[in-house]
Amino acid sequence: MTKPKTLEDFPHFAATAVTRGVPGTGGFVRFEYAGKFDRGVRETPPDWFYLLFGEREAVCVTLQSLDDSLSAVLTCDEKDGPGLVGKSAAYLWSRWSPHQVWMVAEPLWIWERKTFEALDAVAEGFKSKDVSIVDGREVKSWTKLQAVRGDDRSSRYYPASDQAAPPNATTRIVSGGWDHEHCELCRAHIDAGNVGYCDLSEHWVCEACHARYVVPHDLAFVDEL
Repeated sequence: MTKPKTLEDFPHFAATAVTRGVPGTGGFVRFEYAGKFDRGVRETPPDWFYLLFGEREAVCVTLQSLDDSLSAVLTCDEKDGPGLVGKSAAYLWSRWSPHQVWMVAEPLWIWERKTFEALDAVAEGFKSKDVSIVDGREVKSWTKLQAVRGDDRSSRYYPASDQAAPPNATTRIVSGGWDHEHCELCRAHIDAGNVGYCDLSEHWVCEACHARYVVPHDLAFVDEL
């Protein structure tokens, strides 16, 4: 049986020095960290990724330089310094978000097995500045769909059916318009009437990913493309 992947198996960055810049817009400060990775990472300068440390702490950093010895310079814009010097922080590549790691790694994370039920959605049309190609056709008019559930975390965008007509900018309710969720780990649809697992923040995982990753607290999903 394969041993579950834990945060200890992630590449780690050990910061040895920090340079603090001057406060900028909104009170944000540019912090520059010098240090070294203990193994290779996916990104190359000037890509961004996350560093995880402490109790559910994370910071988004930009890789400014990385040499053959794995010495690196990272920057982040924060109001308060993350305090990375002297710590070993786990590297999480930009394909994933910190909450996806915590939800799988932590044994006390609360999950409920339930059937997904379609939600009403707020729809609003708009026209973008740029042209996108969707299924071989040019698209500038879109419909934004947002779930009606008391938060603004979830929104989706669909090409308007009639690209020649002006977009319907009127905000309107679409009954049952939010008809599926995506598994946080594999992105599979959890359609209305399907069973999945939901946490207290309305994050969903499918039954297969719950069994494969959540139950054994296996972070191997981060290696998936």
